[in-house]
Amino acid sequence: MLNLKEKRMQNLFNAETGRTLIASIDHGLYMGAVKGIEHPVEVIKEFIECDLDGILISLGLNKISTELFKQKKFLSKILTLDYILMSKIPGVVEEIFANCAYFSVEQAVNWGFDAVKVLLAWGTDRETQIESIQYIAKIAQACDKLQMPLMIKPFLDNKYIPKEKRKDPKVIIDASRIAVEMGADIIKIPYTGDKESFAEIVDNSYVPVVIYGAPEIGTIKDLLQATKDSIDVGGKGIVFGMDVWQNTNRKKIIHALRDIIHKNNAIDEVINKYNIN
Repeated sequence: MLNLKEKRMQNLFNAETGRTLIASIDHGLYMGAVKGIEHPVEVIKEFIECDLDGILISLGLNKISTELFKQKKFLSKILTLDYILMSKIPGVVEEIFANCAYFSVEQAVNWGFDAVKVLLAWGTDRETQIESIQYIAKIAQACDKLQMPLMIKPFLDNKYIPKEKRKDPKVIIDASRIAVEMGADIIKIPYTGDKESFAEIVDNSYVPVVIYGAPEIGTIKDLLQATKDSIDVGGKGIVFGMDVWQNTNRKKIIHALRDIIHKNNAIDEVINKYNIN
């Protein structure tokens, strides 16, 4: 019989494929009324209709959209626990000045979430980095106590990491290994750029690995290709963000991602099927 943590993990992934398609719309928590999710409740409704496997949101957004989740029994929810301070001015993005706990694992349990997510920011100043590590340690302990799966997102796009190192497969591999050692049940990482290095992450993680979308990936076709390549070598799917929901063709892109992840469709096949430019 599965324990509570195993049941929650099971909720995050498609029962037939063992993979997942998750939308991340927690950006409003630290960026405000971001273009594409100015009306977040309507966006959640739209995404539910797109038959996603899960959604990554803040507790506040969950509260104002609770009724929507009751309409789809098997849409998993992941709670963003941390607050990322990126500017002294609301809505302005500069760099990560601080990264601290905001919501709690207890709140995730009370509101019916299936997992929690934290960001492990590398390349910040030393004080910010150690504070981030310390709060993740406390969250990992709470997750163990309350049987809540923990998703860790190693984040490398900060000023003290040279730009050429941010996409370095070896750096991403090391960041992923550290996340595993810190107790991650799921790792959310950027695609390394090639199957060989990504396969190394998958083979050495022993926990599900999902990629996240980022402008650095390139075009939508590049995003679809990265998703396809990652699952070809054992990746479990993607947590997409603004690179998809800021696109006017976002519904088509979501359907294409779903077909790649759960039907193993080829890139050209989904591009032609959904008329994606």
